[in-house]
Amino acid sequence: MNFKKDFPIFKNNPDLIFLDSTASSQKPAYVIDSIKDFLENSYANIHRGMYDISIEAERLYDESKKIIAKYLNVDDFREVIYTFNTTYAVNLLALTLKKNNFFKKGDKILLSITEHHANIVPWLMLKQELGIEIDFVNITENFDLDFDDFEKKYDSKVKLISLTQVSNVTGQIFDLEKIGKAKREDTIFVVDASQSIPHFSVDVKKLNCDFLFFTGHKILADSGIGILWGKKEYLEKFTPAISGGGAIGEVTCSSYTDAKLPNKFEAGTPNMTGAVSLLRAFEYIESIGGFEKIEEIEKPLIEYFLERLKELKNVKLIGSNSSENRVGVFSLVFEGIHSHDVAETLAEHNIAVRSGKHCAHPFYSLVGEGNSVRVSFYIYNTKEDIDKFFEVAKNI
Repeated sequence: MNFKKDFPIFKNNPDLIFLDSTASSQKPAYVIDSIKDFLENSYANIHRGMYDISIEAERLYDESKKIIAKYLNVDDFREVIYTFNTTYAVNLLALTLKKNNFFKKGDKILLSITEHHANIVPWLMLKQELGIEIDFVNITENFDLDFDDFEKKYDSKVKLISLTQVSNVTGQIFDLEKIGKAKREDTIFVVDASQSIPHFSVDVKKLNCDFLFFTGHKILADSGIGILWGKKEYLEKFTPAISGGGAIGEVTCSSYTDAKLPNKFEAGTPNMTGAVSLLRAFEYIESIGGFEKIEEIEKPLIEYFLERLKELKNVKLIGSNSSENRVGVFSLVFEGIHSHDVAETLAEHNIAVRSGKHCAHPFYSLVGEGNSVRVSFYIYNTKEDIDKFFEVAKNI
């Protein structure tokens, strides 16, 4: 089934071949119309509004968290915290851990070499301020997470593990359930689901993680809404690093108390419109058959792209050439041509891709490449889109 008809961007740009969904997904009419409807009929600030449209706005805000809790297999929707995006979510967590003296000098954080900068830089900032150590788990020849290297580096000094579930460069799906089974009770396990949750079901209980974050704009919702989930035991114990407004209980001239969950971590007026868009995005996914349908759509596209990629003799794929354990993300190096030049040529033919190092500089240093062209799929893509890409790419 072709889902392009559900996305107005393609009606309004009929020649557009959009292969940049890893950066940000397009939006279905169901989501776009819901935003307009909310702003026209129910927009108001939430918390303590006794009038009808404020009550309705708060209901929708809570419903959006409930549907996220449902899909993450979370028991209490109040464990779902809204932020502005993934990067803000990681920074909020890192600063909160610092405020609560979770780390001491010499403690270690374990990341993977494939991480997006959003899951590296906030921890490096703590390294500079607190004197903690950062170590990186390597990858195997097949671009999978090297579990042997993880076991070697996961020593008694490690207090936090923060890993992406899917690489935004290679599309590789990492077996983080294996990490969750191996983690000790004294270690906080954080999962970056930014590139996984748009493509398949994510279960925090199976992962055995303590925190998880992702962003709305990659999964059909509007930009400006990010999600930080945390176990209630930590959220109740920790004092937030950012507070004020609705995040407080009582305030005097000399002290304050935190509000209850989830408000204590959501200082200031929340993004109600973004929350509504997130609610409708998950409803849309439900309406087309859920994440099983998404996987059903994407798998043949992945197989087809990898088969056609064999036609390009001057192009190197950064990542596995297997269709197993991956999503539709392909980073390509065109021999002797900068990725920006390749992307510009493709853009001249209305083909949208991403070029550069994709916010993964340490990984590019590891693989010895300066940049790449990244092609990525989502549910609105077709084999015809892939054919048009290769029609142009073979002449570059």
